Amino acid sequence: MPWSLLACTGLLTSALWRKLSGRRPRAGRGARTLRLAGLARDVWICRDECGVPQIYAESAGDLAFGLGVAMAQDRQWQMETLRRLAGGRLAELLGDRPLSGVRLHMPGPTILAVDQLYRSLRMHAVGREERSLLSEEGASTMEGFVAGMNTWLDRCHPRDLPPEYLLAGIRPEAWTPEDSLAVGKLVGWLLSLAFPAKPILAVLAADPRLRPMLPPDLSRAPCIIGNTLSASPAHLDLLARRALGLTGPGVGSNSWAVAGRRTASGKPLLCNDPHLLFGLPALWYPVVLHGPDRRVIGATMPGIPAVLIGRNEHLAWGFTAVMADDGDYYRETLDASGTRYLREGAWHPVEIREEDFRIRGRRDPVRRTPRYVRHGGILCPLLPQESDAPPVSFRWVGLEAWRGLDALLGMNRARDVGAFEAALQEFALPAQNVVVADRQGTIAYFCAGKFPRRTWGGDGPVILDGASPAHAWQGYLAWAEQPKRINPPEGFLVTANNRVASDLPPTIAGGFWEPPYRATRITQFLGELGRATIEDMVRIQTDVLSVQAAGLLAHQVRPVARALTDPEARQAASLLLAWDCRMEVESGAAALYHLFYQELLRRCFRPLMERQVPGIFARYFSTLHLAVPAADAALLTSDGTWFPSGVQATVEECLAAAWRRAAAGWGPDPAGWRWGSLHALTLFHGFGRGRGLAARALAWLVELNRGPYARPGDGMTVNLGAFPLTEPFAMTVGPSYRQIVDLGDPDGSRWIMAGGTSGDPRSAHYADQVERWLRGEYRPMRLRSLAEARTGMVLHLEPDG
Repeated sequence: MPWSLLACTGLLTSALWRKLSGRRPRAGRGARTLRLAGLARDVWICRDECGVPQIYAESAGDLAFGLGVAMAQDRQWQMETLRRLAGGRLAELLGDRPLSGVRLHMPGPTILAVDQLYRSLRMHAVGREERSLLSEEGASTMEGFVAGMNTWLDRCHPRDLPPEYLLAGIRPEAWTPEDSLAVGKLVGWLLSLAFPAKPILAVLAADPRLRPMLPPDLSRAPCIIGNTLSASPAHLDLLARRALGLTGPGVGSNSWAVAGRRTASGKPLLCNDPHLLFGLPALWYPVVLHGPDRRVIGATMPGIPAVLIGRNEHLAWGFTAVMADDGDYYRETLDASGTRYLREGAWHPVEIREEDFRIRGRRDPVRRTPRYVRHGGILCPLLPQESDAPPVSFRWVGLEAWRGLDALLGMNRARDVGAFEAALQEFALPAQNVVVADRQGTIAYFCAGKFPRRTWGGDGPVILDGASPAHAWQGYLAWAEQPKRINPPEGFLVTANNRVASDLPPTIAGGFWEPPYRATRITQFLGELGRATIEDMVRIQTDVLSVQAAGLLAHQVRPVARALTDPEARQAASLLLAWDCRMEVESGAAALYHLFYQELLRRCFRPLMERQVPGIFARYFSTLHLAVPAADAALLTSDGTWFPSGVQATVEECLAAAWRRAAAGWGPDPAGWRWGSLHALTLFHGFGRGRGLAARALAWLVELNRGPYARPGDGMTVNLGAFPLTEPFAMTVGPSYRQIVDLGDPDGSRWIMAGGTSGDPRSAHYADQVERWLRGEYRPMRLRSLAEARTGMVLHLEPDG
């Protein structure tokens, strides 16, 4: 009998026994010593009560080795999934089956088509180039991390592997430096907006009646500083992300820093809560690293051997996405044979790579030949198109080699804002709003990343002419050209994916900004505080007052309330206007508001948009929050284009329809209505999303998923609870990780994540932080001494030989 079948039988039998007996996984304690080759000195991996590893080593290479061991113990299957997605190898696991969920213009979307798209991005090939650029420190860190990963995997018996390996019937492959660098590229790709958004914007721009729905100029809104293309590839990418649980209605985050003169401790406070798709295991990996030149605590992602967000003994930092325009579509001119493309009047050969794709269930691989053109010397894929569509390529910042790992390592060991800024200059993607504060009292904001220098600005075409030199990138902005702000006079800095500044270089001014509602609310909070404390920061991070709801009700409902004649509309208006605009779980008015807002979107925008371009309404309003600024601007200004029967009549119809939907769902008494009955969060494992009987039985037996949990907030509140605007209200994106750092008392800082340290459903640390996260609670964010840390579960690694 094959080992995988034996191991899988044992896994399911033990899971059934645990389920029927009611036994829960227990956290381990005690010490264990292993002698391992590849170490220079001893390494200690000490786990706290939530399984978070605190790793102690005397060299950078040994520290990375210990991180590799810990990550292999906790997140090996998750890393396997990420590297296979980055390398276009999912069909090896899943076979070539159809994907469903979004209508595509490309016939027969399958997992193999997804693999072809991702393989064409050459993430591993570019990773090899990046490896050659690593500094001595970067190379030592990467080599140590990979050695630790593989040393641990080599010791694993099949029964000790994550259960997903047993269920999939495969063994783990050795991890490589290129895998880690490709995963870093993949994270940048999944957080990039240009590829999925630009085909939709091109459709809007091509139709004069839809052009007003393009994202508006937000230069007068609160800023961080001052104040026709075939959509097949982009649709396929979105389909793949959704099918794999790697995308939602939007990405974003909140972060802010408060200067010491405005805090109770006299030192800066720094807060960050990145908004990513929820799931199990969580995308974030909490870790504490103690090395010869750094003691750093925070969150990284599986496969990345440095802390992404966190603090050390001297400073703290946080990230939010810039929402940058980091890629361009080009319409290419090919000759009659399709083997040459035009650049500045000269013909160049289309480059071809032969790629073999292995498919589960098939003996022989399938060979495909992705084609490439060059922009600025960089290989860029020619995307698959319908037969009558013009050839199109895509250039993305991530198709080039950068030194992102060296940037992270420098940030991890920086002792002040100046040293941090020097390291940050190497940071490439995805572009980030970075807030940083040090114990000397400096707070700063940096717009970090690589921004293409474009000469045409935001008024140029969405789809560019590949043959024209006017549309070629002219290198990248220099660091001195990128926005920054240090020690602002108001004493705080706020970023919430809003526009960076009112006056920006053209290449940054074209960003895909989030509406400024969260930034407005945080700024209001901070402006009203006296001496800010950690508890004040907790209140801000968990705030659920909706600035959007307050504005729409004031401009849409209040002016017409007395003139309403429909009794249900009048009841709805009365309930909404008496509401405090807080998206609380128990609030019936919050539920009614969202039904009303959904009715507004459907009745105001869908008819015209669907008449002009069938399917565009759902595509636009379910992709990020891209449509919200334009939609809300039209609603707040009562633009007659979108109210064909008049503002009052449309508002009345929407109010009445929302009231009837609420009454049909929960009964006629509003006292029984609850936002939480609509707005719930389920933390899904990748194997736990299936709807078939076998998939549901497996999810129940192995306890892959958690929830549903009734949740407060919505897509526009500081405590974010986002959901696709065209679908039911199930929450999919929000604060996946939170940190609050007080540089006056660093060990009094706090952190929490929506998940757990381990990716193994059998572990006690698979989802053990979820309940505290749901209650808005935190854990101490402490750098512990080795003596203190050795009181928990300890793995002592000694050099072998």
